[in-house]
Amino acid sequence: MPYTVSADEQTLIHFWDKTFSSSVKDQSSMDPKEPDSYRSLAPSDQLFQAAASLGLRKKVLDYGCGSAWAALIAAKSGCMDVTAVDPAGGAVDAARSVIALYGVKQQVNAFQISPDWLYTVPDCTYDGFICSNVLDVIPPESAQEIITQAARIVTDDADVFIGLNYCMSPEAAAAKGMPLSEGNRLYLDGVLRLVSRTDDEWASLFAPWFSVKTLEHFAWPGEKEARRRLFHLRKKQPA
Repeated sequence: MPYTVSADEQTLIHFWDKTFSSSVKDQSSMDPKEPDSYRSLAPSDQLFQAAASLGLRKKVLDYGCGSAWAALIAAKSGCMDVTAVDPAGGAVDAARSVIALYGVKQQVNAFQISPDWLYTVPDCTYDGFICSNVLDVIPPESAQEIITQAARIVTDDADVFIGLNYCMSPEAAAAKGMPLSEGNRLYLDGVLRLVSRTDDEWASLFAPWFSVKTLEHFAWPGEKEARRRLFHLRKKQPA
């Protein structure tokens, strides 16, 4: 069945294209000569450690890469074949700039993809997969397709990392003046910014294809509570 790009997805691609295009000029403050300066590009230590662990893998996919901090860290940690992809052209421009700045162009291939790109990837291509702050900021049906395709394109022993934002209840959202649509969708200025699900709800979505090896809760710098989530998944084997 042909992949249909929803209006929400089109709006999101435009939003992130513009956002990352604006961020490219900020990269002038990065100093690749500083030892381990790339570590600070990860939003948290937990995410850094996840990306660094992928350095032990042979072929890694950073899906929805943004500025490709995860791809960079995996490459710096030893992986010689990293693919970083994003549907937003501005994100890929930012990713290529970071990759060039830190001297890993021979290890990381970054390029813009269409929303149906995953369907073109052969089975069992990657033994490492990371997707951070993507699945819960896109339409649920798109997230489901990514999960399904991820299970197909990773090897049986692959390390799969999924980073997610925090869960926001309808009551909490309403108290902040940001009511949720359709029970769990948060829109800001017409752009889908969060699809709020609990840990158990996410685990249930992964369950047909993946088992949860670990689940870590963490905070970004400046946040008081560790509410963000990092799932480490393993592909389930046929019974």
